Amino acid sequence: MNLKNSLFFKSFFIFFFFIFLTNTYLFSGKIKYSRAIVTTPSGTEINVEVADTFSKRRLGLGKRTSLKKNWGMLFVFEKMGRHSFWMKDMNFSLDIIWLDNNRIVHIQENAKPDIIGQEFPIFKPLPLANFVLEIAAGRANELKLNKGDLLSYNFL
Repeated sequence: MNLKNSLFFKSFFIFFFFIFLTNTYLFSGKIKYSRAIVTTPSGTEINVEVADTFSKRRLGLGKRTSLKKNWGMLFVFEKMGRHSFWMKDMNFSLDIIWLDNNRIVHIQENAKPDIIGQEFPIFKPLPLANFVLEIAAGRANELKLNKGDLLSYNFL
């Protein structure tokens, strides 16, 4: 009887694990992002999609062909941490900006997309952060963003 129960539970677990993985993969293409506006110290407004769940953060801006001007993505984390980013499945370069609440703690300019067959870099700065802003490569410089600057958020 124990063998039967054990086999039943193993089969049950494998079935639901497979369903979860399949649904997560299919669901990732249908995510609807909430929006926000990030305002720089100079008053420039950047429209952003908000990645505030594991599924949204995992997909990020990957598999897109471009990014609209004055648009980006704001990654929201529940806890402070050394949140790492890579350029897997990206088709264009980005500036990646880590924030401790509203204060910029690190900027990775011109992070390039990965090249098939090569190991791609993982960007993981030393400072702790709970927000990460991704914008088109070169925008951080154009907007004169610097470590220590304060950004504000208006979630829509």
